[in-house]
Amino acid sequence: MSGRAAVPDLRSGSPQVDAWGQAVKQNMDWMTGQQKNAPVLKELPATATLQEVIAQQNKILQRLLG
Repeated sequence: MSGRAAVPDLRSGSPQVDAWGQAVKQNMDWMTGQQKNAPVLKELPATATLQEVIAQQNKILQRLLG
């Protein structure tokens, strides 16, 4: 889990706005690692190989692109 605060629940009273807010919250929680089943992204060591850097970059892209 990251040291970032989780996105709070967004409640507006409008079902459409609430559905949008919940989708944004889920995506932000996933990207920041707050969601329980989100894969953990660990910091690479300074000695990381090019292959390790590419693999880490691919994990980040998968998280961003869904």
